[in-house]
Amino acid sequence: MTESLYHWQIAAFDHAACAPLARSLGVSPLLVHLLRLRGADTAEKMQDFLHPRLAHLGSPFDLPDMSVAVDRLLLARKHQESVLVFGDYDVDGITATALLTRALRRFGIARVSSDMPDRFSEGYGLTAARVEKAAEEGHHLIVTVDNGTSAHEAAERAVELGIDLIVTDHHSLEEKLPPALAVINPKRCTPDHPAYMLAGAGVALKLSIALNGTPNDLDIAALGTVSDIVPLLGENRVIVALGIRHMIQHQRLGIAKLAQAARFHISQVDSQKIGFQLGPRLNAAGRMETGHDALRLLLTEDAQEAAELAEKLNAVNEERRAIETKIYEEAVSTLDSFFKEEQRSIVLSRENWHQGVIGIVASRILSGFRRPVIICCMGDDGLLHGSGRGIPGFDMVAALNGCAEYLIRYGGHKAAAGITLAPERLDDFRSAFEEQAALQLGKGKLKPQLELDALVSLSQIDTAFVTALKNMAPFGQHNQEPIFCASGVDLLPASIQVLREQHLKFAVQQNGVTHNVIGFYKAERFCSASLPRHMDLVFSPFFNTFNGNNAIQLLLHDLRSA
Repeated sequence: MTESLYHWQIAAFDHAACAPLARSLGVSPLLVHLLRLRGADTAEKMQDFLHPRLAHLGSPFDLPDMSVAVDRLLLARKHQESVLVFGDYDVDGITATALLTRALRRFGIARVSSDMPDRFSEGYGLTAARVEKAAEEGHHLIVTVDNGTSAHEAAERAVELGIDLIVTDHHSLEEKLPPALAVINPKRCTPDHPAYMLAGAGVALKLSIALNGTPNDLDIAALGTVSDIVPLLGENRVIVALGIRHMIQHQRLGIAKLAQAARFHISQVDSQKIGFQLGPRLNAAGRMETGHDALRLLLTEDAQEAAELAEKLNAVNEERRAIETKIYEEAVSTLDSFFKEEQRSIVLSRENWHQGVIGIVASRILSGFRRPVIICCMGDDGLLHGSGRGIPGFDMVAALNGCAEYLIRYGGHKAAAGITLAPERLDDFRSAFEEQAALQLGKGKLKPQLELDALVSLSQIDTAFVTALKNMAPFGQHNQEPIFCASGVDLLPASIQVLREQHLKFAVQQNGVTHNVIGFYKAERFCSASLPRHMDLVFSPFFNTFNGNNAIQLLLHDLRSA
């Protein structure tokens, strides 16, 4: 008997609601069902979802303080003032910085500089010290991107020094806004506002459109939006869909050279390649050193410089991966010595672990052990800095609220958070965090939930349907590639293959319809000798293209005996 590691949650299919919409749109009821799950509940919304265009972007002046910001930048242009764009060291912050720097220059402001903090010596966001440095360098105006909503001390210092501050950000609001000239943050709007879930790069794009009238650098905005893992619905979906087209059509030097370093041609780019190949290479700069090389790559117009920077970022990413792997192996080795199944949480710490990659390690540990994880290391300040990741059904911030007495600082959201604590409080914190996790998760075996879009028959997975699925891309947060379950399919035993000792390939049949299945890195989990002859199969369909021919193949996510 083959059991699943997951609880399967199959979305209810309302045939009565889907059928008339399917007829009016000329598509299958199953496609309508998928669109309804993603919030498109009318024919008009479904058409907009399947065919995103620029007209779907709302006016940038719908955002609070946009007019104030534009008026101030008009003055900066008129008086030839020096403007500093201050971003962040992650991909969203780097892309937002590049986009707004280009937008201000296009607007006619000649004296534009850009900068960002050092992750290790300064931490996140604009500080009073950075405002003082800007004053010394002769800047009259600072515009933040992807930060600034919580920069109260920096904003107060700017007022004292006579420097105007415009904040563009997308992070959650605090009780009080900083005393800036303008705070452009869609979180100031109601949650149903079309721009509410924009990434930092999306907010920078809004200011760019307000200044220049048309959306430029959509490819850069798409890079930041995908990499920041914001929901790919609404305006985010429009930015990414059109941004990917822009990448393919215009092939910006820096992005094209980065794709080449990642061993694919930019004409093949999609949201997955952004999220797993381009984004990590840009992010590695800020994780390992600073984000300045990544910013230079997005701004350069010189082919040789672009190639050199792309190769440098690729090398830094390889270094990041090696360090990440070493820390991960050390963490798993430590867990092997004491981990017990009844534990509800994992808190690990080692002084010499690299602060820039512990968040990635936490995600990997979470994937393997399926419970909330916090990984800590020693910072230059002598304090422990931790990065946490949570599972569905667990609220990381709520748990940390219950441990606040042991922490110096903490913040984040339900799924991820960062903490700072004194080394001598680690054991107390670990016990308190375990108590909080136990309160939320209860006892018994922890089985993560696998959200499935629909129960289908293999006959529904035909060429027309898989072609239609491609129109639902770009896929990402809140618009995951659809996952289906086919119940009671038969294995064709003679088809079983193990490829490169890692990947599993086999064929299944149901009511005369046969499809090939590929399970990447699934050979060890589903030993070929023990595959059930009659199974429930969880998969995503795709076209496997070979010699110009498209053949439907099913990407294996999970299976169990039927």
